[in-house]
Parts: sequence; C-alpha cells; structure tokens
Amino acid sequence: MRNRWTWYVKGYLTIRLYGDYVERFFNMCRMHDIFLWDIRKEEKDFYCSISAADYFDTIPLLKKTGTRASVIKKNGIPFYVPFMKKRVLFFISLFLCLGMLYVVTDYIWAIEFVGNFQISNEELEDFLDEEQVYYGMKKEKLDCEEMEKRLRAFFPNVTWTSIYFEGTKLYVEVKENEKKEPVMEKVEGTNLIATEAGTITSIIVRNGVPKVKIGDIVEVGQVLVEGNVPIYDEAQNIIAYQIYNSDADVMIQTRMTYSEKLEKTYPFISYTGSEHKGIFLDVFGYHMESPIWGRNFQECEKITQKHQVCLLDNLYLPIYYGNICKKEYHLKCLEYSEEEIKNLLNDNFEKFILCLQEKGVQIIEKNVKIKKYNKGMELNANLSVIKPTGEEVEITEIISGTGEKE
Repeated sequence: MRNRWTWYVKGYLTIRLYGDYVERFFNMCRMHDIFLWDIRKEEKDFYCSISAADYFDTIPLLKKTGTRASVIKKNGIPFYVPFMKKRVLFFISLFLCLGMLYVVTDYIWAIEFVGNFQISNEELEDFLDEEQVYYGMKKEKLDCEEMEKRLRAFFPNVTWTSIYFEGTKLYVEVKENEKKEPVMEKVEGTNLIATEAGTITSIIVRNGVPKVKIGDIVEVGQVLVEGNVPIYDEAQNIIAYQIYNSDADVMIQTRMTYSEKLEKTYPFISYTGSEHKGIFLDVFGYHMESPIWGRNFQECEKITQKHQVCLLDNLYLPIYYGNICKKEYHLKCLEYSEEEIKNLLNDNFEKFILCLQEKGVQIIEKNVKIKKYNKGMELNANLSVIKPTGEEVEITEIISGTGEKE
C-alpha cells in the first residue's frame, strides 16, 4: 500500500466525479497506473482522492469517458507554500519565538520558597546568593541533592528539604523543627559583674555568693555575685567549692546622659498634583519604556507595578512588563520656629524616658537644658536613675578545696 504521507508531501486533491461512465473512468485510471483512494459514492456522484501530479494526467481520460470532475479540496504542503510566502515574517517570528522558548527553558527564571515559617525568604535568598544560585542560572549547573545537604547544614532547625524544578521555576521546599531540642551546654560557671558605676540599691541572689551589699559603691567590671560557692564541714571549715552560674537581680543607682541636636531647616516634599503614566517592557535585562508625553519632571516619585510572563503555570520567562506612574514634586527647605524646635526636642526626650521606663528603669532626677547653636537648638539632659545591672562572664579563676586558685 502506498504511503499517504508521501501524497501529503507532494500534495493531493479531493475531487467529485459525475457522469454516465464514471466506472469506465476508474478502469482506465487503473490501466494507466493512476492511483485513486478513498473512493465513495453519494447518490449519483463519486468522491475520491488523487495526487496533484496525476490529476493533470486524467484530463484526456475524462474527455474520453465523458466524465466531469470538480476539485472539492486541496491538501498537502505545496498548497500551503503560497500562504506561507505571503506571511514569511510571521513564520520567521514564530520560529524565532519557538527557538527562544526552547533556549530559555534550560535556565532558572523564578524561585519560590515553600514551608518556611521560622526562616524568612530573605534569609533563604541570602543563602542562595552565597551558594551562587541566581536568576538566569543554567539548570544543569545546580546539583539539587548537594544543595539540599548544604541547606540543612546551614539551618540547624531544618529537618527536611527538597529542591526541584517545575518548568523554569526553582522550588525550595523545607520543613522546620517545630519543637526546638534543648541545647545541652557545658556548665563552666559564671560571675555577675557590674556594667556601670554607681550605688547598689537592691540585690536578690538566686544562685552564687553576693560580693556586694545595699549601699556599696561599685565600679564597671566589679564582681557583684561570684559563682564559686564554698562548701563547709561541721567545724565551719571550707572543704570544697561548687561552681555555679551566678543568677541575681541587682539594681543600681547611676547617672545617664542624653543629647540631641535639631537643625532649624528641614527638607519638605510638596507634590504638584501632576502625574504621567506609561508602560514598560523588560526583556533579558533590556529595559524599554513607552514615551511619557508632556514636559519632563525634574523631580518625581516613580511607582512601578511589575509582572513576569508565565506560560503553562510554571514556565516563567525572563520577560517583565508593567505600569509606571511618575508623580511630580518640588523639594523645599522650610524652617522650624523656636517653639516648634523646643516641642520636637521635648517630645523626643519624653519618648526616650518612656522607653527607659518600659525597660524597668526608674527616673530619680533629671536636669534638662535646651540651648541654641548656629544651626538650630540642642537638648542636653543629666539623669539620675535606678536600673538593672549585671552581666555574666566566665569564671577565669577556679578555687580548689584547699583555697588555692587554679
């Protein structure tokens, strides 16, 4: 049997035959080795298919048998060539687009993180940047299994991860440990030292030996509570020392200073109400904007809405489009009045005091002065406060049971 794909490449016709001697026409076609197929009869007419080249050989046979023929349909590639010639630019563009689509599918054009709650997207993006995983990277350069191991090693609370591709999109899926395992730290012992100079007003020790009492004046770095706790025998002799982490609530009365300067001139943005809108296209990093008609803005605020082209859910392309809105403004320099500067300085100082109180600091006394200088005004304050103090430091000298330092 002849291959019908051959006739499609060469071109063939679907014709209608009618007359009194159509059967004789079929016999003569067979004698002249003219191939007909898909022969069928509908009422008095016959329909069949014939190659375009053989159709011209049947003209003498049609005349001889008194049979008439009319072309119903033209099929095959030769009949599409004139159509393609008229639209050559369309087909060139089509093939170029298909070629570009074939090329860009080998690269990463979008990244999505799934399942991360404790770890932010920014942290995962920084990790990928350090591992040189970026937009526009070839897929074959990324070893997903190796990257999964590195991610688990970098984030200890990640118990499972999966990195895979769907289209041109890279998915980084993680599962985090909801219950953090308690970290078993080796207890070496710590002392509690003063972080500022002042007078002790209160001390409540939960662990360790207090080295100061209420009313004592201490310096920065002085030991407040010691982690070396002596153990006594029945005769009240020290037989050993137990090492602890010092734990205590210590309040100290000390002095603090606060200073702030505020210039009388300040910048002010005044919008004119004029705005222009346009569109933009970003292809492979090449940015193109539509012309924005009207006078150019010397100073303007630019607002952009950006979208990425995506085909078939996960086939992202390096093509971005969106809208641009430019709002004109003028930058002016205004001046505060003396009263306004004083109010602003006082407001900022009150916020500072409120922040201290929220941290448990008691204000005993405050001395506030506001003075002018060549560019504005300055607020200086001296405060007498009662605040928590104490910082844990490792014990550098451990005392043995004999009273000797080790």
